[in-house]
Amino acid sequence: MREEEEQGDLVIGGARRVGDRCIIPVVRTLALSRGGAAVVSLTPVALLFSEGEDEYIALLPGAPPDTGEIIGTLHDDIEREKEKSSG
Repeated sequence: MREEEEQGDLVIGGARRVGDRCIIPVVRTLALSRGGAAVVSLTPVALLFSEGEDEYIALLPGAPPDTGEIIGTLHDDIEREKEKSSG
């Protein structure tokens, strides 16, 4: 079996607004392929919370140690989801 991505990529999921709070999931994606078949795994690793000027991250069990650093590189995707959820 060949791994397309060794550790998987972290991606920003669709934001949801609950009152004044915006909740954004962070998901690890992993794709494996063998011959003509492919398997995709989606695992939630963190939740981002934004309320006014306050923002924080809740890491879920099994989150990679560098999750916080990687999330920092996804700022544009996070901001896009915040805008979509407020509109």
